[in-house]
Amino acid sequence: MTTKPLVKTTKAMPKVPKSMTKSLARSGEFNILWAIVAVVGIALGLFLIFYVFHGAMPSLGASNTLTVTAEELGGVLVVNMKAMGVSATKITGVQLLPSGSCIWTAYLNGQQQSTFTPPITLNPGDTLSLVCTNPPSGVTEVEVITTSGAYTAPIS
Repeated sequence: MTTKPLVKTTKAMPKVPKSMTKSLARSGEFNILWAIVAVVGIALGLFLIFYVFHGAMPSLGASNTLTVTAEELGGVLVVNMKAMGVSATKITGVQLLPSGSCIWTAYLNGQQQSTFTPPITLNPGDTLSLVCTNPPSGVTEVEVITTSGAYTAPIS
């Protein structure tokens, strides 16, 4: 049987130059600083996006408009509406003034709709035509009510 020596020999660690140890420590600090800058930048970016979004949306909604024209020819009343702006316009009702009602046939962008039941949403550029046969006598204006206001057109 062979005996093992009682003294254990170890190899010496090679010397690491000081310049290498400093750069390793500094690169770790550098990465942490960049991580902090990135987190702060993302938080600031999100804050600005929400600030601008909430500030810009009311002004964008205010830039929508609806053009309304009304014509009566041979006992047929035609009301044309065209949505303009940057977002959708919701029509909540159509009234005949001073008083009266009609059963409307609706055409959205030239395509006949099965029924006209408000509310109906028009995207920018959409045209809605409402046709009423045999409108009530004495009607002089048509009022189109939207979520942003009312538009009135005289019947010509």
